[in-house]
Amino acid sequence: MKPTPKNIAASTLFAGCCAGMSMAAHAQSTVTLYGILDAGITWASNEGGHSVPFLDTGVMQGNRLGFKGVEDLGGGMKAIFDLENGYQLQNGKLGQGGALFGRQAWVGLSGDRWGVLTAGHQYDFMCDTLETYYTPTWSAGGYANNPLDNDRMSGQRVDNSVKYMSPDLAGFKLGAMYGFSNLAGNINGNGRTYSFTGVYARGNFSAGAAYTEISGTTLDISPLVGSATPVNVGGSKLRTWGAGADYQFSQVTVYGVYSQAQYESANGLPSAMFRNYQGGFNYTHNVAQIYGIGYGLTTLGANRYHQLNLTFDYLLSKRTDVYVQSIIMHATGESATAAIISIPASSNGNQVLLRLGMRHKF
Repeated sequence: MKPTPKNIAASTLFAGCCAGMSMAAHAQSTVTLYGILDAGITWASNEGGHSVPFLDTGVMQGNRLGFKGVEDLGGGMKAIFDLENGYQLQNGKLGQGGALFGRQAWVGLSGDRWGVLTAGHQYDFMCDTLETYYTPTWSAGGYANNPLDNDRMSGQRVDNSVKYMSPDLAGFKLGAMYGFSNLAGNINGNGRTYSFTGVYARGNFSAGAAYTEISGTTLDISPLVGSATPVNVGGSKLRTWGAGADYQFSQVTVYGVYSQAQYESANGLPSAMFRNYQGGFNYTHNVAQIYGIGYGLTTLGANRYHQLNLTFDYLLSKRTDVYVQSIIMHATGESATAAIISIPASSNGNQVLLRLGMRHKF
């Protein structure tokens, strides 16, 4: 089965008993408590010239604790919400800059005939759509994301946003999002966001495309070019888009995705164009054993960043698994430096990670 990294829930608390203590309830409501805990030991071959082992958490999937709810309003309409925080398992601190519900915080309505409308702090479609065709989702987790998450596919959120997703139309779905800048007198200020998607799924095949544009975006590329000081690009806006597809055979799933991210210059900063290619396959053996191989290539000007992701995942139960993986990056080009995402950059063009980890879902 395909993993669902943002919406994994196993225990449901029925809120109808609480509703019965007030006015007579005419609709069924449920609230679900869910979460993920992931921890393990990672060894890096080169962090600034030194090899180092360390405890790292939230790698295969980000650690989270969430509450999601559904209330049946009748006539095929439902009220829905999701409040989800992220945290660091090694010290218990909140993630996402310390926000209480930094991973997700939204409320909305869904209807069988007209789709889903939500508002709040939520993912844009570069994540929602394209993660389905992406090595981090299928096997390797966070270390396999494209360098610096330049295309937002790892799951960045949009504040002050309204998002709509159409119902299934003969296998097709369309979506649109708008994020307000919330700057007084400047509707086009920094943070204004547009995002669009189209997806198709039928049988064992699915495909999708997404586009996101955000005003005022910059990116520090210093880890990829061997600089000890920040090298910021962009400043005007980020335009990023991508497309991917997968096909599921009986035991093997083959997938691939392409994306590009254009950081347009402003205020004297240079522009930059990233192109990202990812592909791979997953093989499930005897249900409990999953083998994943993924390859990624990112280009930045003349620089090339090749990454090989190898993972073996063993399911101890439906909720608990242990895994081992090797992540290898090789960078070529003038001043190109290997920098696997979330890890301090290498002192040269090569970097290797080895990891043994455990994940529990509830």
